[in-house]
Amino acid sequence: MRARKSIALVLALTAALALLAARPVLAKGSLETDEMGRQVVVPSHPQRLIGLIPSLTEVFFALGLGDKVVGATTWADYPPAARRLPRVGAYVSPNLEQIVALKPDLVVANKEGNPPWVVHRLSGMGVPVYVTVPVAPEELPASLAKLGAVLGAPEAGNKLAAELKAQFAEVARRLKGVKPRPTLLVIGSRPLVSAGRDTMNHRLLELAGGINVASASSQRWPRLNLEFVVDAKPEVIIVSTMERGQNLGRELEYWRKLPGVGDRPGVRVGSIQSDIIDRPGPRLGLGLMKLAALIHPERFAPEKAQ
Repeated sequence: MRARKSIALVLALTAALALLAARPVLAKGSLETDEMGRQVVVPSHPQRLIGLIPSLTEVFFALGLGDKVVGATTWADYPPAARRLPRVGAYVSPNLEQIVALKPDLVVANKEGNPPWVVHRLSGMGVPVYVTVPVAPEELPASLAKLGAVLGAPEAGNKLAAELKAQFAEVARRLKGVKPRPTLLVIGSRPLVSAGRDTMNHRLLELAGGINVASASSQRWPRLNLEFVVDAKPEVIIVSTMERGQNLGRELEYWRKLPGVGDRPGVRVGSIQSDIIDRPGPRLGLGLMKLAALIHPERFAPEKAQ
C-alpha cells in the first residue's frame, strides 16, 4: 500500500512539474483572447513587434511603441519612421521566414487583410499571433483601447480611443440635421471601381452625411459602368488617391468634365488620401472629418477640415 502511495505521489509530482514546464511563457506574460476568440500567450510588455497590415504598424507607433517595431509589410509607410523598417512582404503573402528571422515576441494580424494560413503557420512555428478583426468605424475606439492594453500600453490605448471618439462626435455634431447627399467614391477610374455596402468606406460615407450610390451592388468592390453612374446622379464625386503613379490633376479634370456626371450643375468633385479612409487606425477620425467636409462643406470651416 505504501509503495502504491509513493508511486502515486511521484506521478502527481511529475504531472505538476510537467504543467509548470508548460507554463514558462505564461509566467512572462498573460493568456489573452484575441478578437477571433483564440487564446494567445502575450508577453506583458512586448519588445519585438510586427504588424501584418499597415494600419497595425500605425497603431504601434501611435501607442508610443515605435521603438519596439522590428518589421512591417510592404505598404506600411506611416508615420515616416515606418518606411525605414525591415520589410516582410505584402500583407496577403508575407514572407514567414523573414518574420521568424526578425525574432518577434508578438505578431499582430488582421482577419480580413491576412489569409488564415499566415496565422496558422506562424503559430505552428512558435510565434505568438494576436488576430484583430475588422470592426465598424464606431467600434474602432474600443478595439484600439483593447489592443493598447494587450500591448502593455493601456493609457495610450485609452487616449487614442478617446481622441477618435471625440472626432466622430464632432462630425456628428456638425452634420446634425443635414440632408444626406448621393456620393460616388471612386476607388479606381478605369475600370471604375467603387465601395460596396459591406465595406468600411461605405459606413464612413454614411457617417459623413453621404448616400453611397454603389451600395446597391452586392459586391464589396463593384465595377460600375458609366450608365449606372449617370442614372445614380451623384451630387458629390470623391476620388480616392489609392492608385500608385496616379495623376490626380488629370483624374479630377476627367470627372469634372464627364458628360452627364461631373458636368451637371452643382456637382462637386474632390479627392481624399486613401490611407486615412482605408486603414482602421488612429487617422480614421481625420478621414471621416475630411469626407464629411467634402460632402457638406457648408458645415465645415476650412480650418476645421484640416
